[in-house]
Amino acid sequence: MASVTTLLGGGTAAAAPATEMPHDGVYIVGVDISPGLWEAPGTPDPAHGCDWRRLWKVEGDNTDMRYVRANNYTRERPVRVLIEAHDVAFRTVNCGPWRQLPTPPNSGSAGALPTSG
Repeated sequence: MASVTTLLGGGTAAAAPATEMPHDGVYIVGVDISPGLWEAPGTPDPAHGCDWRRLWKVEGDNTDMRYVRANNYTRERPVRVLIEAHDVAFRTVNCGPWRQLPTPPNSGSAGALPTSG
């Protein structure tokens, strides 16, 4: 597993979650990575697809579909996924390196409000 959180003797906490996932693996949300919008280039080999999974539980090889919140197997490029704060982990295989995209600015709009008439 990719994460090990350790407090050092001087009270120094582990580093903040990364904004990149450089390789295949399972990344713990809030420890290894932050929630948000993520993008990967996808696979350059059309014979293989990018397989990603948002997990609510980490167990075994993380292929048990009972623990999957959302997933996709795609050959489209690039690949974008919104990892949510309530996800426990994110698993990626053959997608290329992921990077977290900046949070878009809030438009301030709540949509059309009904008018009385």
